[in-house]
Amino acid sequence: MSPPRRLRAPHEDGAVVSEPPLADFASLLAANRQALSRPPGEILGRPWIEVRGHAQQTALAAARSYLQDVCEPVPPLRDAPLLMAGHQPELFHPGVWIKNFALHGLAKAHGLTPINLVVDNDTAKSTSLRIPVLNAGANPWPHVVHVPFDHWSGEAPYEERQVQDEQLFATLPARVAELNKDWGFSPFLPSFWEEVRRQAGRTRLLGERLAAARRDFERRWGCHNLELPVSQLCRTEPFAWFVCHLLLELPRFHSTYNACVQAYRKRYGIRSRNHPVPDLIAEGDWLEVPLWAWRTGSLIRGRLLGRRTGTAIELRVGQEPWPALPLPAATGANLVHAWQDLEQQGLKVRSRALTNTLYARLFLADLFIHGIGGGKYDELTDEIIRQFYHCEPPGYLVLSATLLLPLPAFPARPERRRALAGELRDVRYNPQRHLADDNSRHAEAAELCASKDALIHQEPVSARERRERFHALRSLTDRLRPYVANRESQLLRTLDECVQELQGNAVLRNREYAFCLYPEELLRPFCMRFLSR
Repeated sequence: MSPPRRLRAPHEDGAVVSEPPLADFASLLAANRQALSRPPGEILGRPWIEVRGHAQQTALAAARSYLQDVCEPVPPLRDAPLLMAGHQPELFHPGVWIKNFALHGLAKAHGLTPINLVVDNDTAKSTSLRIPVLNAGANPWPHVVHVPFDHWSGEAPYEERQVQDEQLFATLPARVAELNKDWGFSPFLPSFWEEVRRQAGRTRLLGERLAAARRDFERRWGCHNLELPVSQLCRTEPFAWFVCHLLLELPRFHSTYNACVQAYRKRYGIRSRNHPVPDLIAEGDWLEVPLWAWRTGSLIRGRLLGRRTGTAIELRVGQEPWPALPLPAATGANLVHAWQDLEQQGLKVRSRALTNTLYARLFLADLFIHGIGGGKYDELTDEIIRQFYHCEPPGYLVLSATLLLPLPAFPARPERRRALAGELRDVRYNPQRHLADDNSRHAEAAELCASKDALIHQEPVSARERRERFHALRSLTDRLRPYVANRESQLLRTLDECVQELQGNAVLRNREYAFCLYPEELLRPFCMRFLSR
């Protein structure tokens, strides 16, 4: 395994993290091209280079066709090696959005074609917007309110997830406006949501509305990439060749995948069986394939399992049998066509996160741009590539940034909290050090301090003497505490206020708020700076 990447999101406002540094992009690209020029072999009897070339041309054509189908302009790009990134079609934070602008800027600077993957095979995990509220009613401290923009009915794949409550959807900006009156700036949300609502005339799909509105503003700001939903990528013939090869090699891929996952957990001390991804299950001779599967219109994804018999590859999703696939004849074409026919029967199969980037990095892109999360889990993909395909994986770029909402913050700092907590502890356990002048002159207090000081300087030998000394010290400490009660109360109030301020800062200075909550005059130049990279 290669050395682990210690990837952390930057804390400072406006800070950018890039691993490797953006200045090293050209050398990373050159190294990738050298690695990809040494293909590991064949895919179902076809040369690897041939499958990769076919995959690239198909992805380019599909991306152009997608933009044309949704009545958007296609960027005037010549066919060139691909630079790719991707994310779910959701309301992500600015640190995610900058990848799209860097994708455009880096592609332009290095003669590449930028394609952003819309990860619509993933599930929508929320239909609400997190809003920081400065002060509201009975809660005088900053806190987060979740404002819904649609009725929540559970997780569902974005390619199936339709808006259910159009009235709730339409009124989001007005309801948010009631909560941000004291922000001191106007968020980007109203103008962005106007474009989102305009998309309602074209589609009921939540993800499609959000992605189309985002692209509209990217074009206004000088960023124009090709885009391709993963749902459409998974329908292409080259993707079918990739998957059918995995199915024919399923026992070896299954064991390789699980061994790599378990090694990753051991390496990072991860105890959870669900991180970074769950193991692929085995039920007798049925082995899980790292793909999602469901029937068209269903809102629930299922596990795809397969097994090879003497004449076919049998499939099932959960306990539901699916059509069997014929073993390849002279070439794998009959298997590939049978696989593609599943979609025609209303049976959808989609990649998972690891399978998605594995395919994109090996068969599509000369380089892939990840965020922090993707960069971490693709260390696992690297090892799967090494052990299953017996080749060195192409490198990838990790890029993210932090942009904070321009909200006022409290002066409290963590070190101040630690100092106050330490002083409070000392007041409780060493009250003799904190007596006020009037109390220090009190006869009883002075006597108690003298007795405690004498005990502190004793050096008892036996265990019995040490126990007696301990109990005597505790008794003296308890008798001294009333003399510092005012100081203790004051420290408690100050510490509580400091803790409240720090919790307020955690709300006010969170980097995860949706990009549409930022003022356009702050957000736009922050994103556009990556166009010149």
